[in-house]
Amino acid sequence: MGSFGDGPHRCPGAHIALLETDVSLSRLFALDGIRLSGEPRVAFQEAIGGYEIRGLTVALPRAGRG
Repeated sequence: MGSFGDGPHRCPGAHIALLETDVSLSRLFALDGIRLSGEPRVAFQEAIGGYEIRGLTVALPRAGRG
């Protein structure tokens, strides 16, 4: 079972949570100087029927620069 459950116990707001995550990450990485500091690991997890992201590390600009 995934983070949002499944079947009759599925979270009714799952699609909204996923959309919020997409919007938040898109806006974060659109900021000047914000970037990934390495490649995250992405894998499909059969148990939850979705993707898992591990090692997503964000680099921030140094203070006083951009």
